[in-house]
Amino acid sequence: MSVKRYGGGKRNLFIFTLNTYNNERPFFEIIPLRDSDIKGSIIFAGRYSKNITSSDNLGPTCLYLETEEEINEDNYYKNVQRLLNLIWLATGLPVEYLTEDIKEYNNFESLYEDYKYNIFYDPNIIHGLVSDRSPIRRVASYSMLLQKLKGEDFKKFDNALNTYTWAQEIEKLPNFHLKYTFYMMLYLSSIDQLANASQIICNGNIVCEECGTKISKKHETSRISEIEKLVKDSLTGNNVNNHVKFIKRLYGQLRSAFLHHGILRGFEKEGGFLFDASSERQKKLLEDMINIKMLNRKLLELFLNKRTIKNNY
Repeated sequence: MSVKRYGGGKRNLFIFTLNTYNNERPFFEIIPLRDSDIKGSIIFAGRYSKNITSSDNLGPTCLYLETEEEINEDNYYKNVQRLLNLIWLATGLPVEYLTEDIKEYNNFESLYEDYKYNIFYDPNIIHGLVSDRSPIRRVASYSMLLQKLKGEDFKKFDNALNTYTWAQEIEKLPNFHLKYTFYMMLYLSSIDQLANASQIICNGNIVCEECGTKISKKHETSRISEIEKLVKDSLTGNNVNNHVKFIKRLYGQLRSAFLHHGILRGFEKEGGFLFDASSERQKKLLEDMINIKMLNRKLLELFLNKRTIKNNY
């Protein structure tokens, strides 16, 4: 077993070491994503290696991927990373992987006999932020919905999902008190990308009464208004206004303050700031961290579902 970023050829096996497979079915096929070189992809309950025997625990999620071209740096995103992003969105679990040399196998059926895992479902286990007891099944539905999105919506979702994934990658790195502002801003950016393009609210000039000089007004955009519309159009229930207030608060405290003034609103200069349970400020930061991630994930799912329905009916 080895770590190979791009796999080993046209047939590859990716073994996700931190993503436990949990589904009523032992495997399912994923339809090839648009603009990819994928001939076939199958997610299944596998082993860390064919030489490791099965136990009473759930095994890792594995991805068998067959492509027209060998996976390389140029085609990695469209053939692999996009699938990784969908798997992370569906399961809420990281997608770091190991690979094994599978040149001896000519098809999935022969490989599956050596790598399948006998224990693949436990309804009592829930992983991560996902309440679904069988979250891995969402990957197949995500890929079908993604195929139905129109060009602009596809690009929006694809970019927003990748930004969401970047935020999670930064979040799980060591040294918590040096990264809070950055991954929080990425979650905000992901939500921002799902919203409609902003418009300039005012592009006029004012004239000085004394010298007649034209002075440009401070131009503002409708950015936060478009995000508010996205939240209200996507979510239902009594908490919609609370979500809007939450987004507006973070947008001002995190994104705007950092981008314009370099202010770290996560108080990264104060060591251990996330773990002082006695402080209301620290408690609020932790709540914000969890809530923005969950809201971002929910908006991604709702965007994918609602835009697909809107575009196809």
